[in-house]
Amino acid sequence: MKILIIGKSDLGKALMSLCPEHDVKIVGRPEYNLLNMEDCKKIVDNYDADCIILTQGSVNDINLWNMFTLNYTSAVYLISEFYNKMLSGQIIVVSSATVNWKSWPGIEINRLAYATAKGAVSDFCQQMNRKNMPGNPEKNISIQVYEPNNFISKLNNTSKLDTNIVAQELLSLVNNPRISVLQGLNR
Repeated sequence: MKILIIGKSDLGKALMSLCPEHDVKIVGRPEYNLLNMEDCKKIVDNYDADCIILTQGSVNDINLWNMFTLNYTSAVYLISEFYNKMLSGQIIVVSSATVNWKSWPGIEINRLAYATAKGAVSDFCQQMNRKNMPGNPEKNISIQVYEPNNFISKLNNTSKLDTNIVAQELLSLVNNPRISVLQGLNR
């Protein structure tokens, strides 16, 4: 299987190490800036895969425009464009367990923006699975969303959850395209 991982994340690298039998390619910065629509278009134009996995995300960017663009707008654009391009396969989006508790007293605005954007992209993926387009035949493409618990990464080094455990959960989606939503498993 050809797997394309979008976002040079710790999770993407850990998943790649679990997939030696697959042809896995990871793309992202600096070659492609996911804040730029033209760079996202280049990814769609330049790559074909059976399985597209979006791991991009940032909670550290204090610029709210970039926060929403990276965590929601570019993800929805990539999902939509790959869906239009592909004949079959799967698209997996890594969201966040924060979709279950977006706000609390005293939350920092960048964390609230991150949680809201991740919640929106999770909702978009779930609705993509339910869409009906009169006049357009449905494709054999599964749209999946993974909402992992907080794990150790460049974005967060305070968690106790090992990235490899999260990569194994993500691999279960790769191996089971009929699963629509997977929330992080209990520890």
